[in-house]
Amino acid sequence: MSEPYGQSGRVLAVFVLGALLVGSLVWVGATAADPLESQYPDETEVTPEPEAYVGEQVVLGGFVVDTDPVVIATRASGHGRFTLVDADDRLQNAAGPLDVDDRVAAFGTLEDESTLVVERTTTRQPSETAYMYVVSAIGGLWVVGRFVRGWRFDRSTLAFVPRRRADDSSQPVAPSKQASETTDSTSTHPEPDRDETQHDQHVRASGGE
Repeated sequence: MSEPYGQSGRVLAVFVLGALLVGSLVWVGATAADPLESQYPDETEVTPEPEAYVGEQVVLGGFVVDTDPVVIATRASGHGRFTLVDADDRLQNAAGPLDVDDRVAAFGTLEDESTLVVERTTTRQPSETAYMYVVSAIGGLWVVGRFVRGWRFDRSTLAFVPRRRADDSSQPVAPSKQASETTDSTSTHPEPDRDETQHDQHVRASGGE
């Protein structure tokens, strides 16, 4: 049965699914750690113009660059620095104080352009992030390996098709072919009983012995 949209439809479907996958990853990465905090301005809005949010409740995410007092940078380059007041006292998911390079999400009131009075702090240790990446990489490699072993890309159809295994060469013989081989065998080697009957009839006809 032919495909409704052919190869162009298959290529378009691949691009659409890939775009949805990338979009989902970006959306999940931009989601706040606490769903209740998603209604507040975050570091992407506050960092460019913090003076516009002074006195408001905001959520700032970043990594710790100093611990006395706790200072975070909201950008990977190290810029966008804010001092977190009472960050260790408001820490919810860790027992000890924050360390340099810890990933932090802090919710509170922006007291001035570079100071956040914290009401709630959550953190993610670097080891947790590394563990997440390692486990994800191992799982992804296992899936890719299984797929590559069982499938190959057919350029003529622009599709993935199952790989032929070694034992696939021993295909069963079609019934029509078996019947043909049986007929050829019978023609080449006639039945002995039929040959003897014909010989007896020939002898009787000649009145022979």
